[in-house]
Amino acid sequence: MTEVRFVAACNAPLDVTFAYLDNYRNVTEYWHGMASYRPVGALDHGPGSIYEAVSKIGPSTLKSTIETVGWEKNVRIAYKSVAGMDSSTTFDFAAVDASHSTVEFRIEFRLPGGIAGKAIAKSLEPFVAAAARNTAANISRRVAEYCEAVRADTGRRAAGHPHQ
Repeated sequence: MTEVRFVAACNAPLDVTFAYLDNYRNVTEYWHGMASYRPVGALDHGPGSIYEAVSKIGPSTLKSTIETVGWEKNVRIAYKSVAGMDSSTTFDFAAVDASHSTVEFRIEFRLPGGIAGKAIAKSLEPFVAAAARNTAANISRRVAEYCEAVRADTGRRAAGHPHQ
């Protein structure tokens, strides 16, 4: 099993960071290489929600069906593949202070066994490492942008201008 970890620093309060990453609509914005990510079934977040994911890593296109197997608001989101590439992913959230937070991201994946699987894994290593770095940077940037949008919207509503 191959494991990739990183920590993204977010210029946003913990609850805002969690809300952004908990929304499946945002996955293709921050997850480097994620071409498609959509819910299947009645749930679109939280325990038991299931998603179809298509990602491009280097020369490979990987398809997976992923289930949310752990979800605790502002603490953790955990996913496990139920079809396709064998993987598990966790996001662990922590507050730094009232307006900053971090996300520790971990993905573990297993490619097919044998010589072919080892060759594929070896060829994907540099792409996976680059994707992890890009995803961390994307999370930091996108969460900060989302936080600014939330603040602006809150300010407009407080000023009595809900649609500006």
